Amino acid sequence: MRIIGLTGSIATGKSSVSDMFRYLRIPVHDSDKSVHNFLGPHGLAVSDIISAFGNVGNLDNGIDRQKLGDIIFGNPEAKNRLELIIHPLVWQDRHKFFKHMKLQNRKIVVVDIPLLFETGSDIICDNIICVWAPYFLQRQRALHRAGITQHKLDAILNDQLPQHTKMQLADFCLPTGLGKAYTYKLLKRWLLSNLSL
Repeated sequence: MRIIGLTGSIATGKSSVSDMFRYLRIPVHDSDKSVHNFLGPHGLAVSDIISAFGNVGNLDNGIDRQKLGDIIFGNPEAKNRLELIIHPLVWQDRHKFFKHMKLQNRKIVVVDIPLLFETGSDIICDNIICVWAPYFLQRQRALHRAGITQHKLDAILNDQLPQHTKMQLADFCLPTGLGKAYTYKLLKRWLLSNLSL
């Protein structure tokens, strides 16, 4: 089974590319979605996060992401504590996904991991696609998101490998700044020439 890693910085269009893979009937494991579930009502990470950070939610309603975000924002020690709770759960979930996909005899799967290189997850991938957009467009998209300010965007970007570094480490750099139709065309062309779909 061939594993394609999909990564990219914040607001570069990764979710749209994930949807393109799904449209092509290639299964995608979405790390962000897993985290969302772990923090949601009765999520697997809820009690551990409350133990570590105090009054940031409850089992029935899940974690208040805004409260938790305020605690870890600009606090590397707190961020590290949170990652020690969440990352092993994401890895377990991904492992279950792989097992399930192998049982279905899937030839190709995608793992959508924003911090692919930062977490060392690149070692599980056969190929890596880095989604990218020019900074002015990335900034414009990010600042349209709820709760994102320029200050917060800068902090997020400082936490990640620079976009150009991710692009150098990837097998294929997929631009998203020229419209979805163009991105889809390039993605399909790459898949056809590299994976004999």
